Amino acid sequence: MKKIFSIFILFVFISCDNELDINDEWQDIPVLYAILNSGVGDDIDLDGQDDLNYNHFVRVQKSFLGTGSAYDYASISDSIYYNPEDLVVFLQLVKDGVPQTEFELDLVVDSVLREDYDLFKEDGVFYDSNHYLYKFPSLASDLIPFDDEMREFKISVLNKLSGDTAFAQTNIVRPMRLTQPRSTGGTSIIQWGNGYGFNIKIKASTNAKMYATSLRFNYIEQSKDDYLYDVAQGNPLPTTLSDDAFKYVEWTLSDVLANDNQLNASANPPAGSSINLLVSPGTFFEFIQTQISEQDISNPDFYRYPLNSVWMNSGDETGVISGMYHGCIDLNITAVNSELYTYLQANAPTTGLNQERPGYNNIVNGIGHVSSRSVLNMNNLRINQSTMDSISFGEITQNLNFACYKNINGIVIDFGFDCQED
Repeated sequence: MKKIFSIFILFVFISCDNELDINDEWQDIPVLYAILNSGVGDDIDLDGQDDLNYNHFVRVQKSFLGTGSAYDYASISDSIYYNPEDLVVFLQLVKDGVPQTEFELDLVVDSVLREDYDLFKEDGVFYDSNHYLYKFPSLASDLIPFDDEMREFKISVLNKLSGDTAFAQTNIVRPMRLTQPRSTGGTSIIQWGNGYGFNIKIKASTNAKMYATSLRFNYIEQSKDDYLYDVAQGNPLPTTLSDDAFKYVEWTLSDVLANDNQLNASANPPAGSSINLLVSPGTFFEFIQTQISEQDISNPDFYRYPLNSVWMNSGDETGVISGMYHGCIDLNITAVNSELYTYLQANAPTTGLNQERPGYNNIVNGIGHVSSRSVLNMNNLRINQSTMDSISFGEITQNLNFACYKNINGIVIDFGFDCQED
C-alpha cells in the first residue's frame, strides 16, 4: 500500500518582544503543529489497495522572547527545542465530545526521519541539528476506522516540569475519492484536442471545506545544438539533453468551497453532492502559451516534447483506441477542513491598505495549528494525439515549437512547418 506522508509547514510562530523587562518571570509557551493527511480512498497507484496514509507527524517546539535578535535565538537549540525527556506527547480519540483512551506518540529523531521517511528539515535560520518530530503509534494511525465511525483527534503536550498541558482538537477529512478521471481506461485520457473539456469529479468528502486543485504540464526542452546533433547522428529524438531539460508549468485552478451538504456528506454521498471542475481546451492552451517562451519557427532556439510519449493499441486498455499518447499531466487535489481553511485565509496575502491580519491559533495553552486534509496526486495522466496536435500546430500554441507525431511505418517526429493535419 502506498503510504503518503508529509509535514506541511506554513508558518513559524516566534514570540519576541524587545520591550519586555528581562527581569520578568519567563513564561514557557509550547508551539504545537500538525496537519493530518488521511490519504486517498482510491487505488491511484493500482497496487490493489486504497492509498490511505498511516504516517502522521506532530511538531513540538517552544517559543522564545528576549532583548536580542529573534534570528540569534532561533539558531540556539535550547531556545526552540524542549528536552524530549521533559515532555509527554499523546493523543486521544474523541467520541461524542468525550476524550477516550490515550496513545503516547513516538519520538522520531532527525536521522530516522531522513532514512526511514525521507523527511528533511530545510536549511534556514532555525537550529536543526537536534531536529525531531512525534509520530502517531500504529494503533492510532488509521484516521478513518473500518466501522466508519467518524472521530476527532485531540493532541496534547504535557510539560512534566511545569505540569502544564497544551492541546488542540481536529476532525478528519474523509479520504478523497474520484469519479473522474480514473488511473486507467478511457476516462484517464484527456481529449482537449477533440474539443472536450477535462472533467474532474470528486465525491464530496466529509469535513472537507475547500478543494484546491492544480494541473502540471511536464515537457522536455532541447537546445538547438543538441537537436541538430541528434539529427546528424541519427539518434532517436530527444537523446542529447542538458541537465535542466525536464521542465513543467503548473496551473492552479480556482478553489472550490463546499456547501453544507457537501461538508457533512456521508461515506457514500449521492451523485448530486459531487465537487465538479471543468477545464476547457482553450483555457489550457492559453495558459501554457503564456508560460512557455514562443520561438521563431523558421529558426527556433528550443525544440520541445511532451513527457512520457508512447504508442498504444486498441485493447491494451478498456476504452483506449490505437494512437499516440503522452503521460505529461499531473493532477493534484487537496481537500482541507474548516480549521485549515480558516488558517490559510488568515495568512493569505492582502492587497488592501490595511495590512494587519488577525492572528489565528487553535492551540489551548500554547500557539500553533492542528487540522486535517486529504491529498490526492494522480501523475502521468495522458493526453491523446489530437490534443498534442493542437499544442504542436494549433492557433494558440503553434509558436511554442512542440513536436508533432505521425505513424508512418513507425513513429516520426516533426517540428514547425513540417507539422500539419492529415
